[in-house]
Amino acid sequence: MRKNKKATVRISLTLHSIFLYVAYAVALSCLAMQDARAAIQKDTSMTVDSMFTVESFRQLPTDVTAFIDAVRDLNGEACALVKVVAPADFAFSSPLGIVKRRDEVGEIWLFLPKGTKMLTIKHPRWGVLRNYSLGVKLESRMTYEMRIRVPQPRILEKHDTIVYTQTVVDTVTVAPIKRVVQLHGYTLLTASMYTDGPSWGIMAAIMRRHGAYVHIASNMQSTHNTVGSCNREGYRPTYDNKPYYTGCTETSSYTLTIGAIHRLGRIMNIFEGVGYGRNTTVWQLAESEGGGWLRNDAFSYKGFTAELGILISVGRLSFSASALNIAGKHWQGCVGVGICIGKARVITKRK
Repeated sequence: MRKNKKATVRISLTLHSIFLYVAYAVALSCLAMQDARAAIQKDTSMTVDSMFTVESFRQLPTDVTAFIDAVRDLNGEACALVKVVAPADFAFSSPLGIVKRRDEVGEIWLFLPKGTKMLTIKHPRWGVLRNYSLGVKLESRMTYEMRIRVPQPRILEKHDTIVYTQTVVDTVTVAPIKRVVQLHGYTLLTASMYTDGPSWGIMAAIMRRHGAYVHIASNMQSTHNTVGSCNREGYRPTYDNKPYYTGCTETSSYTLTIGAIHRLGRIMNIFEGVGYGRNTTVWQLAESEGGGWLRNDAFSYKGFTAELGILISVGRLSFSASALNIAGKHWQGCVGVGICIGKARVITKRK
């Protein structure tokens, strides 16, 4: 009996020990599973989608930013403007290059050459969307909008963390250029037309985009000394009777104007100037009136002279047309032909 009791006690102690060991092992396994689950949750607490996408791309017909604030490419063409609604750490490139980038509030402004059809979009965390097709060829001075949908994080656990973000700057840059008009000059022979006959002159100008000119003209004639004056009908101021005339008249005219000339386009220039001019007309008295000459005040002018005209270049040849006014009374039309000295074309230089 005693042996049976001892055997029973030993079996009970053995079973109790086995039970405690199994319970301890199960407890350790549960703790390990909880730690692993917590670690997995911690690692996936900020899981995000792997890629960003272009949500929309459209033209903004009422936005005149690209027209008013024009940026030009290396060929002198006005660029198209793409306003990208995305964070500032996005970077962009295109086969034709990016002329200029501006980081505005809430969006990125990209000035792209005319004809751009594809755009590569890059992000340091979300990867690269290479050669994204815009669907259209970008037009000069037009504004477009591109909206980029960024991946949204799914927050499972919130922890106090410090996130370090590095901003990526475009590596494709275009150095600014400067448009320069080369120094050149013009020399022209001119002819002024009016009722008393032609007047011949010479005009010279020197300029880049702006410059100066001088114009001298005369009818190459002189008048006799006068013994008095008369009005339009020929009456002298202190006489009631109209004297007899021989019918011979003389006219002398000269003008001098100096001013500025401006380039309007590849072949067209405009010039304006001021100066002094004089036009004198005299009538000859008959021998019965004692002879001599009278100045006709109605056809004689002198004083301030103004000139306005255009100058056109076709190759080396130059043509001008202008209007002159003497003392606000006497008008003359003037045309000219000459040559261009030097090269008048526009060249581009990097600043």
